[in-house]
Amino acid sequence: MFLHLSCQRYAHESLIDANHGRDISILMGMNTARIDNYPVDSTLVKLTIKNNDNKYSKNQLPDLLAVFQARPLINPQHILNNPVKYGNFDNDNEWVKDEYYLIHTEGYKYKQEGQKGRGHGHHIDTGFSLKELANITSKVLQLLDGVLIPDKLIECDIKAPTGKKMPLAMCDYDVISTDLYFPPAKRKQLGKQETSKRQREDLQIRTNIIKNSFIRSLNNNPIYLFIIYQEEHTKKLVYRQLRESLLLQESDRFPDYLIVEDVLIDDLSLLDRISVTGLASVNQDFDKEIKGGHIKKRQAWQKFLNINVLNKVNNKQSLNIFAIIEIKKFQKTKGIDPKQNNIHAVIREACILENINSQMLQTVSPTEKDDTAYSAKTRGRTLNAVLDITLRQTGTLYGLPSEVYQAAKISENIAQKLDVIAFSRVQKNNFIGRASFQYAIAIRLNTTGSVDVLLPNHKQWISYTKAGIEIGKLFYKARQKDRSSIEQIQMKGGHLIKFVADTLVNYLENPTIALIEADVWRNEKSEDGSNNKAWFQLKNEYLLEQRDILNFTHVLGHNCQYQRDDEKLNNLLGVIRLRSGNETPQYITNRSNWDNDTETSRLYSIKWLYR
Repeated sequence: MFLHLSCQRYAHESLIDANHGRDISILMGMNTARIDNYPVDSTLVKLTIKNNDNKYSKNQLPDLLAVFQARPLINPQHILNNPVKYGNFDNDNEWVKDEYYLIHTEGYKYKQEGQKGRGHGHHIDTGFSLKELANITSKVLQLLDGVLIPDKLIECDIKAPTGKKMPLAMCDYDVISTDLYFPPAKRKQLGKQETSKRQREDLQIRTNIIKNSFIRSLNNNPIYLFIIYQEEHTKKLVYRQLRESLLLQESDRFPDYLIVEDVLIDDLSLLDRISVTGLASVNQDFDKEIKGGHIKKRQAWQKFLNINVLNKVNNKQSLNIFAIIEIKKFQKTKGIDPKQNNIHAVIREACILENINSQMLQTVSPTEKDDTAYSAKTRGRTLNAVLDITLRQTGTLYGLPSEVYQAAKISENIAQKLDVIAFSRVQKNNFIGRASFQYAIAIRLNTTGSVDVLLPNHKQWISYTKAGIEIGKLFYKARQKDRSSIEQIQMKGGHLIKFVADTLVNYLENPTIALIEADVWRNEKSEDGSNNKAWFQLKNEYLLEQRDILNFTHVLGHNCQYQRDDEKLNNLLGVIRLRSGNETPQYITNRSNWDNDTETSRLYSIKWLYR
């Protein structure tokens, strides 16, 4: 049995900034009947508030209460302004009014009464901390003593390497940017001159690591990086953080593999909101006007990119064209629909159609006291934008994956030529009209350190960079109601398993380990209407029994069971099923680790091959 714990935090201060474009949730409970002689149920029920106009999203509910002459709901803005006034936070038994609780969400900003400023985040994080989980679990085990017996901790068979022993492919920028090979502990017994020399050598080693990682991931092709800006401060800080990401000084030239250009946005209308003649509540053509404005602005951006960006690229067929683009931060304004502010989607679409990989960055401003300095938060988000475009969007690793495999005790003859493939699936609702989409890809981490992608309906692997453009164009065509494209992004169970089977049988070039999630891949129904699932072999009841076969008897084009020694699977070393989320126990370390008063760091991420 697994113990799953969850909780919600309630806001107790005035909400001044919610998450842009998302509704706000409130729990409401009754302690007295809304109509005389009606029963009362004190269960808390969820109400939602429209973020853009602070009205209940179920507009018919207030009207319905008015028709029945029942007690009305409290004005949502009053609750947001003073949550404590409308909630029974002290559990007062004499409380007879309705209770309202504003549910805290990550990103909300609050303002204490009488305080000035832009607001602050909630003092308590969403959900339980690890220490709270440990305390609650311990109490549950005490109450169920002898009924629930906790398992022993699963111990790691091989400790993750750290410091100099950490393979470079496991390192992120935070590691690479520190003194790896000449840490401060080594400097005590050396003179100033020798210390300076060693520091220069250490910096040169780390700079070469970054250089080699780019060359590997992009097959010796140069990167074109354009800084597209409106405000001078945005350009200055992007340049500064780009140099920092490469461990360069301000006076250093960029390396030959990186061609950097800056482009001024001289047409200010490119960054304006999409204009409409009235909001949806009074304008029957609102959605039509939004769509028309979207197309007009996208075409304007395409023209701008062709004139100011693509004309500066020597190789017009290059797929290594990247852009960091400044956009405005639109404040929530009464009378403005969030759809009007969605210009980042317009710009990204224009970039995709012109084969440009893009990353948006909100306008950079200096500190109030010094117009040459920038806050830590501003520097951090700018550096993140730079790292996103140069590392994540290129699939770049700082080292060879074989070093990780060797650290994991995989034999050297396999580690030097091992590929790892992961099948990834995304499903969302309300993509085109009310239709949903489901799409899957295979991502291959090559033994060379580069990353490739195989798309359904494609016959060969393509680079990670090109895949982003190709997927963007596919979804663009689907939005234009192209029937073939819509069919491609609405994969059913049979499509999912056929894609997996085709990949494992036809597209493995080196010894390969394949990773696949359990969820959906084992449960999604086939498109023929039968009760067969996508790959029911992934279910627990079949996994052990069929461990030496690939059961593709129900898969179009295969219709068989492949044995482990089948020559078509010579390069397949194994398939690893992954379970995540609520399917896995969320282990908490031994209670003795929590009994002291020391602060415990939160686990924000697990760093491995992919960041």
